[in-house]
Formats: sequence, structure tokens, C-alpha cells
Amino acid sequence: MSVGYVTTKSEIDTRAGDIARRFQQTFGDVATLKSFLDETPDADLVALGYTAQEATVLKSAFADLWTLTGIWSGQSAPSAAYDYRTFVRQLWGVGSF
Repeated sequence: MSVGYVTTKSEIDTRAGDIARRFQQTFGDVATLKSFLDETPDADLVALGYTAQEATVLKSAFADLWTLTGIWSGQSAPSAAYDYRTFVRQLWGVGSF
């Protein structure tokens, strides 16, 4: 008798499918927000309450995520080793690595 959840093929399939769908959706969300940020002047973000530095971090984070999206989709290749978490980790908050 096992303790806790019993691992089944169905559970693995469901988890794998859910993760893959969220991954795909997230890359679409990156494109949407990146487009918005590209079209929004820093002054407009400052007017919303961001500092100029925060606006730069936000735009840099989504520029990195957009580059990662291109690599994931096969539209581009990494030119050199790069930590894509550099700016994004500033958006993660407590409890993230």
C-alpha cells in the first residue's frame, strides 16, 4: 500500500499536457505584453506610477523573454550564453529562484 497520490499514466499525461499548454499560452502572453511595452513610451509608464528605472527593467525583462520565445519557436538561435533571468527575476517576487 502506498501513501499519498498513486502515480498513473493518466496523471502524467494530464500534467504533461497542462504544462505544455500553459507554456504555449505564456509565450503568447509574452508577445502581447511585449508589443504593448514597445508601443508605450517610458513617460507613459512613469505616469502610471513606475519609476524610469522600473520601466527600463520591465521593458528589458520582456525583451529577454521575447528573445527566448524566438529561440523556443525556432525562429532564432542564441548567439552566446546568456542568463534570461537577469531582468525577469526582478519581476518574480518572493519565493522564486
